[in-house]
Amino acid sequence: MPLYALDDEENIVAAHDADPFCRYRCLECRSPLQKRCGIHRQPHFYHLQTVRQCRLHSKSVDHLIIQTEIKKIIPSSEIEKPFKKILRIADLCWEEKKLIFEIQCSPIDPGQATQRTKDYAREGYELIWLLDDRLYNRKKALRGAEALMRQQGCYYFSMQRKATYDQFEVIKDKSRLLKGPPLPIDLAHPEDFPTRHEHMTRQLDHRICRYFFLGDLADRALRYPVYLKGLQEMEKNLLEESKSKNKVAGFLKKCFYIGLEYLLSRL
Repeated sequence: MPLYALDDEENIVAAHDADPFCRYRCLECRSPLQKRCGIHRQPHFYHLQTVRQCRLHSKSVDHLIIQTEIKKIIPSSEIEKPFKKILRIADLCWEEKKLIFEIQCSPIDPGQATQRTKDYAREGYELIWLLDDRLYNRKKALRGAEALMRQQGCYYFSMQRKATYDQFEVIKDKSRLLKGPPLPIDLAHPEDFPTRHEHMTRQLDHRICRYFFLGDLADRALRYPVYLKGLQEMEKNLLEESKSKNKVAGFLKKCFYIGLEYLLSRL
């Protein structure tokens, strides 16, 4: 369900401003669209014919809600910006920071995720993935391309709380040995990741994104050395104990992490 479409003169028109009695065309597949709205429904376009290969056609209501929430956080961002050269349409583009936010509410193949990142990188943009935590962020196993995306710029989005968050996690063989509590982040405040820094944790060392955001794991680790040291010790111990599958030790480590979070809140 797209929020933007093309009119007869190739102008991009928002659903809010569209005429419900006129025909428009999809930014991606160029198929005919028409406006749909109602008292309890956000204005949007719908395809008059099923086009399964069109990503905008398969976009869910939840996807639109997340787009709208991010737009509120970053008013200058642009929804569904087309990149004709690479045949992509960004969910949200923050031109000032050269940032693309891609919302993922459905499974995606690792190859597709990699290609999308490379395409935007060729245009000079950094891609940040926002994963719906009702599908992703399971307690143990990572889904599809999730492990790959977590090594890039990647956070989770909670539909229940309408919030984006990061988390500390220890991963081995695409399985989580530890999943920490959510760390709310502010997408409106990105910072450049230091090009040179000491070893942090495997999770942070493997991140290749040039940005981190206020409140995320990297932000906390860079600002509070005692917090970083606690993460390093916990990660090391969990990886060493993973072979023995000691559930008691894992429980104690999780309690230690909760205590570490409490300590940080008091600093």
